[in-house]
Amino acid sequence: MIPPPEARRAQGDAAEERACRHLEGSGMTIVERNFRTPGGEIDIVARKGDVLVFVEVRSREAPDFGTPEESVTPAKRHRVVGAARHYLSKVPPSSWREARFDVIAIEGNGDAAILRHYPAAFDAKGKIL
Repeated sequence: MIPPPEARRAQGDAAEERACRHLEGSGMTIVERNFRTPGGEIDIVARKGDVLVFVEVRSREAPDFGTPEESVTPAKRHRVVGAARHYLSKVPPSSWREARFDVIAIEGNGDAAILRHYPAAFDAKGKIL
């Protein structure tokens, strides 16, 4: 059974919050959350030094429809890359040296949920690395 939109949004918010705590725990600073453009959204923009990290967060309570990371399709990667390009056009080029695309997958819920972080999961062409 598919949960109602409010429940899915709450699950997504909780997953993003956990992802932020994980990123901060690994020395990153959260720059922005839910950066929206007409063509897509970036869940989290983080920074570590002069590296900008665009993070796609995916969560699933159960593996009935595959793992969370499997849901980052080529189309989704394309939208994230487009949104990142839009974001980069709005910040000074001197404020960053490198950018990368990470995926954080969270499977399960509550304290038993498993978090998997894939740094540099795909490139600016949307190709899985």
